Amino acid sequence: MKQCCICRQPFEPAQRLDLPEHQVGVHLAEQEYKDVGEVCAACLASRGRLAMMYKTECFD
Repeated sequence: MKQCCICRQPFEPAQRLDLPEHQVGVHLAEQEYKDVGEVCAACLASRGRLAMMYKTECFD
């Protein structure tokens, strides 16, 4: 178990991330925020949903 760097909740890093918002969140964690492996699935999903709604330049 690790602690999420955003919400401070414990999470399992090996958890499957199958939803589109998870995949966008992982992409942002790798490319923009450099915190891959440090963010829980719930926070990755939130980050991904926000990016899909407001960061439209990523999806041109």
